[in-house]
Amino acid sequence: MKKINLFFCFLFFSLYSYGQNIPGNFYVDFGATMWQDDKGLELETQSRSISLAYMYELVLDKNGQFTFNPGVGYTADNLFFKQGKTLVNDGSNTVPVDPNPAHGTRISTRKSKIVGNYLDIPLEFRFRNHPGRNAFRLAIGAKLSMLVDSHTKVKYEDQNGDVRVSKDKGDFNMNFFKAGLVGRIGYGWINFFCYYGLTNTFESGKLLNTDGTAFTGTDRPITIGITVSNF
Repeated sequence: MKKINLFFCFLFFSLYSYGQNIPGNFYVDFGATMWQDDKGLELETQSRSISLAYMYELVLDKNGQFTFNPGVGYTADNLFFKQGKTLVNDGSNTVPVDPNPAHGTRISTRKSKIVGNYLDIPLEFRFRNHPGRNAFRLAIGAKLSMLVDSHTKVKYEDQNGDVRVSKDKGDFNMNFFKAGLVGRIGYGWINFFCYYGLTNTFESGKLLNTDGTAFTGTDRPITIGITVSNF
């Protein structure tokens, strides 16, 4: 999946460099991610999301202030679990476990996360006080996503003091489709955004708490952060 990530980054920045000749705009979202209620399987504050997208612009009024912007993009969600927990699939459920007992040489977990990679279709209605880059901007819309890859990653220190990384690829009962609402506000090329998830990260009833009981929280994501764009 790293090759796919690099491909999307290369494609984005290649197109960005020629953005003056392409209608619409490109943007990158950097945000901190949390669940609406992570009780039973708590996330670290370093959980984050990064999105890349191209948005085509359809002007809706003669002054060029209101636009509809459909697009295509890519998102990588990185969810870090407290106490170094990692996720395993026991055949029917996704179970949080302590990675240390399963590996005799693993003595200290530094970080543990699950990564979900998505293809996105963002749709936004936008307002600007005037056409051009140096303008106040406001946008509301939605983002529809499809899971294309997921894996867990554990970084740990073994009994010899060497730092190692363990990866396990699988779907871990993550929802194949994801949808959420998006809002943006800003000026010029920098904006603030909020993504409010309408769907759960994992399939209903498939995720367990750290004590082995059914997860009773709400694993719908909320992401808040900064957008950098060539508006």
